[in-house]
Amino acid sequence: MKHFVETKRFSLNQTKEQAFNTDTILLANYIKIPKDCKNILDVGTGSGVLMFDLACKTKANIYGIEVQENRYFQALENIELNNKKEQLNVFYADFKEHKFDQLFDLIITNPPFFKVHNNKQLSQNEEDLIARHEIMLTLDELLFNVSKNLKYRGHFYMIHRPDRLIDIIEIASKYKLQIKKVRFIHPYIDKPANHILIMAIKNGGNGIIVDEPLILYKDKHVFTDEMIRIIGDF
Repeated sequence: MKHFVETKRFSLNQTKEQAFNTDTILLANYIKIPKDCKNILDVGTGSGVLMFDLACKTKANIYGIEVQENRYFQALENIELNNKKEQLNVFYADFKEHKFDQLFDLIITNPPFFKVHNNKQLSQNEEDLIARHEIMLTLDELLFNVSKNLKYRGHFYMIHRPDRLIDIIEIASKYKLQIKKVRFIHPYIDKPANHILIMAIKNGGNGIIVDEPLILYKDKHVFTDEMIRIIGDF
């Protein structure tokens, strides 16, 4: 996966792109692949970063689904470049409408975070709009379709925003997704959390573990030791 990873691994500059890349790395690090996992789905796969990371850790079949044409073709190109057609596949489709041939053992996603209140206030970049705002996929639609396509006792991982946690718990419970683990992510040790990592199990029963918080920076533009390790493992 040399062609793909080298273009992504070192893109953590202090730019508009950092939030996306950091989200992806943090989610990839948090995912634990269940024993005997055979089929994995990445919802909103983009150019396929998470699929390629998982392909280094498992022999399971990995599928991506992407609604944006440009990002879909980027994922296809990366699969071709890295000779992963036997393990990886990507669908150009709307997650709400696509009918899969099987249920999945594991579903992962870095979804749109933000509700849409006023279209006039949103970015004019359509790709960014769809990736970051609930224009084509709301939280309710996401979790409903995750549950529909996840096996009994299947695992689900995502990264989101702490201010949506109550919504996430309520909606996940409605669709039989029991949240089992959460980890709050803070930019600095003295700043409020701005992201949260979540693991849920379909029909998973009660009980939740709150992992110790992850601090990203110990000084301006200087990652903590744990964050350096996480980036190095990606």
